[in-house]
Amino acid sequence: MLMKKGGKRMAALLAAMMLLTAFLPAGAMQIRAAEVIATVHGTILSGTTEDVLLLSTAQGKMEIKLDSNTDASACKVLLPGREIYVEVTHGSDAWLHAAKITSSTPAEASTIDYSSSVTVTGKIGDKTREDILYLNTAQGEMQIKLDSTTNMNGVTVLVAGKEYQVTCARGSDAWLHAVSISDANTSKVTTEMVNGVSVTTVTGKVTDQTKENLLYLSTDGGVMQLVIDDSTDTSNGRVLVPGRQVTVSFYRGSDAYQHASRIVGEKESASQVSVNTDSTAVVVGTVDGKSNENVLYLNTSGGMMELKLDALSSMSNCKVLVRGKQIVVSCAHGSDAYMHAVSIIGI
Repeated sequence: MLMKKGGKRMAALLAAMMLLTAFLPAGAMQIRAAEVIATVHGTILSGTTEDVLLLSTAQGKMEIKLDSNTDASACKVLLPGREIYVEVTHGSDAWLHAAKITSSTPAEASTIDYSSSVTVTGKIGDKTREDILYLNTAQGEMQIKLDSTTNMNGVTVLVAGKEYQVTCARGSDAWLHAVSISDANTSKVTTEMVNGVSVTTVTGKVTDQTKENLLYLSTDGGVMQLVIDDSTDTSNGRVLVPGRQVTVSFYRGSDAYQHASRIVGEKESASQVSVNTDSTAVVVGTVDGKSNENVLYLNTSGGMMELKLDALSSMSNCKVLVRGKQIVVSCAHGSDAYMHAVSIIGI
């Protein structure tokens, strides 16, 4: 009985595959990889969502699932009336799934000035094309170019009527170009006025490109570059090693760069520990990537040291601590049996 049922399932699957093949024009089925069963060409229909693509083909209407594995890097916008090519696979849920979506629209190269980036929020307009994003914002309609390099962090495709947050910058062609696009509902960005200056606050993770004077922050909207200067308040965000989550308030400077006004890292509540600062030791080493706002891991010639940062009273010749930074640390014993950093000097 089990063999009969299994045979019926296999026969049904083969019949479905044969039916799909019959619906495709000659030469449309192209085996690209083991999981891709066909490439179909058609026009996007209204009703398409982020989860299901409705496609009108010469043979009829198709419903194709979109998921996290769908490669839409070459065709980011799915608006009704657009012609596309879709490589499809057969899922275990009996649906056809989009493996890759492409368009024949060629991309034009342009040099982009990332230092002049701005972030806006709005809904995708119906006039949007494969290469031009029409964004309806509170201030009016914006036209923003889409490139193959546009970072769509956490967004598989763009659909009409949905709200997105777009970080854009001016290109050498005088157009605004979309640097990154994210779902507006998951954004962690707020804006406020402080002393007459517009300050934006964003949460993200430090990337390995970060330097002492330039923070590279990975956010929902893409990677941001934030200048760290003498006026930056780093009293609660001194340790900027890759992977650490920080909250940064920043403003646009007269030099067109975004400047960090305040950096705040994740920090545990300070415990009541007495530190004997009358007897200190001086050690030299480099900041290790395991460091955080609570503990400095210092690579020294004698091995790895763990130095608590709760008693740190001064830092000179360095605004923040980045991985690989060579420093001189004065440290002292605490009542908790740990060594505590008292002062740090950058080398």
